Amino acid sequence: MSSSGISKYQLLPHCATHASELIMVATCDGAASVGQVGNEVARKLTKTFPDKVRMCCLSAVAAGSKTHVDIFKKAKAVIAINGCQNMCASNVLRQKGIEPTYEVVIAKEGVNKLPSLDFSDEDVDRISNKIVKEFLSKF
Repeated sequence: MSSSGISKYQLLPHCATHASELIMVATCDGAASVGQVGNEVARKLTKTFPDKVRMCCLSAVAAGSKTHVDIFKKAKAVIAINGCQNMCASNVLRQKGIEPTYEVVIAKEGVNKLPSLDFSDEDVDRISNKIVKEFLSKF
């Protein structure tokens, strides 16, 4: 891609360089409606608060990437967005010695877990607003 094509993208702070200044988000991106809501909530928070919140690769943490584990360990705070009661995002973090500062389970927020990649924008907005009100407003 040419450098001129990059300008159309919202560039985010580099995770590793700015981790201590950011609230890192680990999210479920499971192949069900609740996972898709979780991923969209993480995207929305990151795009809305780019100097405060940053989603970071949970798969890399699970795979044992020292760089990504260190990013979460250095973060100002850590949000774990879990799709369902399996709590995969929280459990992956804890297995790597990272304690989430704030956790949410999409399926406990009135969203049915369906075998679908579709989701409701209203659910995304409602859960994003809950996280802002209960947690991000304190930073």
